[in-house]
Amino acid sequence: MATAMIGAALTSPTTFAMPSPMQQLVQTNACPGCDLRNADLRGYNLAGANLRGANLEGANLQDTNLMLANLAAANLSGANLTAAYLERTNLEQANLSGANLSRAILRHSRARRANFSNSNLTGSDVRYGDFRRANLNGATFEQANMQWARLNNATVSQTNFSDAYRPRMPYRLNLY
Repeated sequence: MATAMIGAALTSPTTFAMPSPMQQLVQTNACPGCDLRNADLRGYNLAGANLRGANLEGANLQDTNLMLANLAAANLSGANLTAAYLERTNLEQANLSGANLSRAILRHSRARRANFSNSNLTGSDVRYGDFRRANLNGATFEQANMQWARLNNATVSQTNFSDAYRPRMPYRLNLY
């Protein structure tokens, strides 16, 4: 009888539940390429997370710590990043169109060739950020601290820089 039970246990298929993308991110702090559309990650500590190429469209990342995170080529369109902490975050080629980044901290972040079209960066801190060749068309940087931000060859058609702190602009902008 015992032999039959052991044999049945060895031949029966074992089912393993695959973790959801949200569980994977929380457990491993990594979920590259994951589908996290409309996820509620408000207030999470995702410092150093690997979310390269992840789909975070419409996600709520308000007050989330994303310091040193890898969000290169991620889709953050329409995401809520209000007061998010993105210092030294990799946002290269990320899509942040229509995202709310008001009061977000993006100091020293790399956002080369990122799409910030129609995004809201009111009151954000982008000091020393690298926005070279970024699409800033229609974005709002009202009252943002842009000291030493690199905007070389960024496109800025209808971009609102009113009351933004920009001591000087030693770079060339594409005014398309």
